[in-house]
Amino acid sequence: MYLIIEMIEKLIKYQNDSEKNFEEKKNISTIVNYIFALIIFFSSTIVSAFTFPFRFLYKKIFLKKNKSKIIHLNGKNIDSVLKEEKLVLIDFWAEWCGPCLMMNATIEKFANESKNIQIAKVNADLNRKLLDRFQIRGLPQFILLKNGKEIKRYAGAMTVFDLNKFCSETD
Repeated sequence: MYLIIEMIEKLIKYQNDSEKNFEEKKNISTIVNYIFALIIFFSSTIVSAFTFPFRFLYKKIFLKKNKSKIIHLNGKNIDSVLKEEKLVLIDFWAEWCGPCLMMNATIEKFANESKNIQIAKVNADLNRKLLDRFQIRGLPQFILLKNGKEIKRYAGAMTVFDLNKFCSETD
């Protein structure tokens, strides 16, 4: 499992670095890396969309309820969670989103390693009102809230290192 997480994190880092390098300097190398990163991004989304029925059946038939530290939020429980928890990281995701699915193992690992922060997920397809409430325009998107107030957000996939940095730099 950790080997898969490592491979996914390297892929996420490659995509993020390619985009950052392309924004800073445009030359043949950064353009080729950026195009390759885009191909990986679109490929992961296509694979996610086509494998959804199989993943759904697998979850329903074979997977038992795991003891995850991640809370799944919806319109009914979000306000109570935000009142109870001092620091909350919300991951907005969807089943058809390749980068979102790539983040699943990473966010689970981060949740298991994190202290003093509650990790939560919101399925974008099942919670449209929450997307409007938090003005979510792209997936995956992470919002860090302190005492129920947003302090920062990030759109895109992150590694465990990036998540630690993102959550530790609270204002």
